[in-house]
Amino acid sequence: MIYSIENINSFSLDIKSWYKIFLYWDLWAGKTTIIKNILVNMYWINYNITSPTYIHYKKYLSNIYHFDLYRLESYNDFINIWGEEILECISNICFIEWPEIIEWIFTPDIRINIKKIIDNEDIRDIEIIYKNI
Repeated sequence: MIYSIENINSFSLDIKSWYKIFLYWDLWAGKTTIIKNILVNMYWINYNITSPTYIHYKKYLSNIYHFDLYRLESYNDFINIWGEEILECISNICFIEWPEIIEWIFTPDIRINIKKIIDNEDIRDIEIIYKNI
């Protein structure tokens, strides 16, 4: 699917309450923007949604977590922020940016690959892969 910054609001997913959603690509590719639009449009979260780069995760509502693992150096760092307990709870929905340090333990229910289109900074090619489909 191709999305521009202007029409990212139409982006939605079929998310179950236990899903782990991994987002891949580079810095400034739009991972947080996609998560923000999902949270606003699907869960009606109206407060400020920003990347949790320095605090590693934010919690929204009672069971939605937004992780940014960019600054973690090891799986032990993930354990130390209580990441395992959060991801293992079947009632939690978890959006994870930079999931490379946990992907050998946890499997995403949805994998989102984001690619910038070379000729246009405002366009993204977004590939969505559901685990069981």
